[in-house]
Amino acid sequence: MTRFFQLAFAAIFYMNLPTAAAAPQAAADEALFRLSDKSAVETQTLLSDMQSADVVLLGEIHDNPRHHDIRAQLLREPALNRRSLVAEHMDAGQQVGGGDKLLTRLEQAGFDAKGWQWPLHQPLFAAALEQNMAVYGGNLPRDQTRPVLKSRGNSLDPGLQTLLLHAPLSDDNLKALRREIDEGHCGALPGMMFEGMMAVQRARDAAMADQLMKHLPAVLVSGNGHAWKHLGVPHILAANRPNLRHISVLFLEHAAFSDAAAQAEWLQSWQGKADYVWLTPPLSRPDPCQSLQKP
Repeated sequence: MTRFFQLAFAAIFYMNLPTAAAAPQAAADEALFRLSDKSAVETQTLLSDMQSADVVLLGEIHDNPRHHDIRAQLLREPALNRRSLVAEHMDAGQQVGGGDKLLTRLEQAGFDAKGWQWPLHQPLFAAALEQNMAVYGGNLPRDQTRPVLKSRGNSLDPGLQTLLLHAPLSDDNLKALRREIDEGHCGALPGMMFEGMMAVQRARDAAMADQLMKHLPAVLVSGNGHAWKHLGVPHILAANRPNLRHISVLFLEHAAFSDAAAQAEWLQSWQGKADYVWLTPPLSRPDPCQSLQKP
């Protein structure tokens, strides 16, 4: 399971960005896979696909500094030049303005430094602004979240409702979304909350898809769950703008595979959920569900 609904509780300091201009490469303990044929590939293969895409979606595990470091390097690549950046980390309708101090510029656009554990995302946004990318918020505005939750989506902006109407989820994918929400909340979410929580998740996906379509060509940076092809933003893009070419890259944590068969089985489980997965070693974290466990 990917923990896109959970922000880790450990304080982790970000890694310094390298100054070399060479294309980023997977470290010795990392791996980049293309899911269409389950093959390990070089970064240049990914960059080539990005070059021809209208939308590039780059996931993250929110508290993993290596994921922000890699994506910062990718933003500096020519394949992503002259694009807008849409970020889950700020509300739709916001744009990062000018100024000298990075954090001040982000906060003026609604970035929550404490909530996003600053400076974890510093390398990512520094790279985007150094490349003169226009940076837009993509998330459902916070003042709309509770109404959408309570109304189970009925209060959502009509334009976003239309996007979702054109992109219904199959029964199997609705069950998958419910399962992810359940696991992401440690199995403690009351049953009556699921429909509202699913409406909020889909509304956030719709808001990000809407901003991407308004600012093409574009890159999305978000939690992995929003970058899922079968449930998230790519699903909405494909249904509403089938002419757009988009590439989804998930950044996941996984220990080394015991053998080739285990690797193939794991990669098969991700078929249809993304185009690429970039695996980094698991971080050690406190169990976020421990406080909810009964004695």
